[in-house]
Amino acid sequence: MGIDVDGVHDEVAVANNGDNSVLILRRTATGDVAPLRTLRGPRTGINRPMGVSIDPKNNEIWVSNFGDHTSLVFARDASGNATPKRIIRSAPASAPSSGFGNPMAVAYDSKREEILVPN
Repeated sequence: MGIDVDGVHDEVAVANNGDNSVLILRRTATGDVAPLRTLRGPRTGINRPMGVSIDPKNNEIWVSNFGDHTSLVFARDASGNATPKRIIRSAPASAPSSGFGNPMAVAYDSKREEILVPN
């Protein structure tokens, strides 16, 4: 989903929504290569990541989750099933989060006074 380039360390970070991970690759890599590092596992808290950003000044990687509406902060060189340094939430951890997944249309039904959103 999301991608960011770390020009200082010559790496690229990719938010992999398909398997709840963040892949770190060499920026100059070509072909079918394995990532340098992968952040994945239950301790990471990565849950349907949509965005990733590298902060070389503070040596951190930020991950935004769609699955539970959190932002996670990891050490830039973290890998495996690492625990985040910080978690920023928009609600308590136990609160359900609602959201729409890429809605392409919205309509208003004036007879029923309802907003219709295909999801």
